[in-house]
Amino acid sequence: MNKFALLNQKKHMLIGASLIRIAFGFIILYNYAIHYSQRYFLWGPNGLIGTSSSAEPFLYNYSLYSLNNSNLYFDIIYHLGIIVSILFIFGYKGKRVAILNFIFVWSIMSQNTLILDGGDNIIRILLFYLLFADTTRYFSIDAHVKSSKKHIEAFSLKNLVHNLAILACLLQVCILYITSGFHKAMGELWQSGTALYYILQVEEFSHPFFKDFIFSSDIIIVGGSYLAVIVQLAYPFLLFNQKTKYIGMLGVIGLHTGIFIVMGLFSFSFIMIVNQLLFLSDKEYKSCSLYVKRKYEKWLSFLRPKSNKLAKQSPVASIIVLYDGWCPFCIKSIKKFQRFDWFNRIEFLSFREPAAVANYNIRMANLENRMHSVKRVDGKIEDGIYSINRICKNIPLLWIFVPFISVAIFLGIGQRVYDFIATRRTIFPTGSCDEQSCVMPLKNQGE
Repeated sequence: MNKFALLNQKKHMLIGASLIRIAFGFIILYNYAIHYSQRYFLWGPNGLIGTSSSAEPFLYNYSLYSLNNSNLYFDIIYHLGIIVSILFIFGYKGKRVAILNFIFVWSIMSQNTLILDGGDNIIRILLFYLLFADTTRYFSIDAHVKSSKKHIEAFSLKNLVHNLAILACLLQVCILYITSGFHKAMGELWQSGTALYYILQVEEFSHPFFKDFIFSSDIIIVGGSYLAVIVQLAYPFLLFNQKTKYIGMLGVIGLHTGIFIVMGLFSFSFIMIVNQLLFLSDKEYKSCSLYVKRKYEKWLSFLRPKSNKLAKQSPVASIIVLYDGWCPFCIKSIKKFQRFDWFNRIEFLSFREPAAVANYNIRMANLENRMHSVKRVDGKIEDGIYSINRICKNIPLLWIFVPFISVAIFLGIGQRVYDFIATRRTIFPTGSCDEQSCVMPLKNQGE
């Protein structure tokens, strides 16, 4: 009963669920992008699968692409899938976008099964389970829009559903490895230790250099074959102990890294590796983040010249960001940026402060609508989503978001999403706000 109560008290694995959302969204967008020029051949009504296959009824292959045979309809669905995957990465409208993303992913994978590499099976199953999980609590637009201070009930059905969804994902991954390991163990080639040799005979799934290297030693062939079986069979059982869990995770990551390097199966290996993100608790992620931050600060202090005290105290920022100091949401976002700006490359100024924008030829109305950034080198001024992109470029920890923001800008939705959020923020016209409160001026009693 106590263990069951833990599933209701709070949501677990929130950071891992958020990270796997981003990782799955990235690999989905990656597959859309690398096949973009070949999309008609691979999935089009007159492409590799043929017109007759594409014209199958919707209830036969459950694909949006089967509803119409025109290239225009195909392009609309394909590009909608790209947009939805980007929104999924950024965590916008959580479950609604997650449902749409699942439908689009299922549709394109069902449209042509000839080019799938096996990773599609597990990603479709996990994407379905994640529909019931909270995947936007961290690293998402929803996390910034929603207030972080919410009343959490002692026993909540939402908590239970989320935790059961995460548990289903974990069990699915364990079942995958244990069944794969047993099937290998029952195979004659795996028992004799020659399976790796025959696998690498397939030219499409082998690299000449690594193939020759592996074939140069019988020990590598036999050892690699047996090690693959041992890792898969032992993995689920290693998870039961906190210390051996990391050994199991490293074993699986090493296994799929080897598959990627030797066989070239990037999508499959990436999907299988990022599944491990769910196996770390929120506490473990926070401890790891704190450890990395301390090591990073120690490394910076080691590299920083000790004699140059002026440089230590007064670093020169490369850009100036002008934000709305009357907006609590803006202040909260800026404080998060400042927390990650370890190199002090950005100077944040509220344009509400007197003389803050005297040196910049920017209209007050424009500043109120969008955040602006100014490059010190050439004085270039950017606003809105372009400012967000400039901030991410100057903060190494946020570099991962730069490609996605750039794609959103290219597709013309980046600035629209920014304006949609900006127009719904709350403003206290006082100029005296901090993260917790805003001081409101009182009228003179004589008035």
